[in-house]
Amino acid sequence: MTAVLVGAHAAAYAAQFVVGMLGPYHGVDPNWLWSWFALTGPRVADGNFWQFVSYALVHAGPLHAFANALLLYFAGRELEPIVGPRHLLGIFFGGNIIGGVAHWLIFPGVALAGISPGVVAILVAFTTTLPELEVTVNLFFVLPVRLKARYLALSVVAVCLAMIYARTTLQIGPVAMLAACALGWFYARQLGFGNPLFFQRYLFRRRQRAARLERMTPDQFISSEVDPILEKIAEHGLQSLTRAERRTLENGSKKIASQTAQTRDSGRV
Repeated sequence: MTAVLVGAHAAAYAAQFVVGMLGPYHGVDPNWLWSWFALTGPRVADGNFWQFVSYALVHAGPLHAFANALLLYFAGRELEPIVGPRHLLGIFFGGNIIGGVAHWLIFPGVALAGISPGVVAILVAFTTTLPELEVTVNLFFVLPVRLKARYLALSVVAVCLAMIYARTTLQIGPVAMLAACALGWFYARQLGFGNPLFFQRYLFRRRQRAARLERMTPDQFISSEVDPILEKIAEHGLQSLTRAERRTLENGSKKIASQTAQTRDSGRV
């Protein structure tokens, strides 16, 4: 599927190039494909909603088209064996559509062209599935730089933010790419990939601690949890306790009460 997407991308840009070069000799506007396919606010307002999809068929120039094809090939061939062709298409087209909507909302007066949103969605999905994988990036196509995959995604976000701040090359859609980055990350997370988020790690540790405390006998609980708190009270007073420590004392009281009730019931029997 990656090869199909790259081939379709190459064919679309070849058509744009041919129309631009030969159109004037045959009475055809060289910008005809651009005017109909690129995403522009006025045309969308006139009802040309297909431009939310068709803008991916035209590009801002040969370098734009070549860079997208290259990145799509390298990122797509790594991601496709992991998630499969169906999810690869979902990430690609989802990134383009979400990116187009985001660009139209923020920069409706600027035309948007190219598959950059779909490409970076695939790239971020790949870096989310294998965040610790070391990859080699040729900076400016010359200088090799080795870094972890997650830093590659952060670099894309940083470049997009810099482009928005400088108001430069808006036609390739830095806002669209940021939205597509979020889509690629979320899609990969929904498939079960990526490192746990900080709040997920917190909840996991909390559940582990609760299960460990539940398994403790009252004597073990008092020895490991309550005695240190009692020592803190003796040194600094009751007002020094945190909410968690007060809750621990309450749990200790419940454990002792539960053990006392069980002992009483056993004695009656």
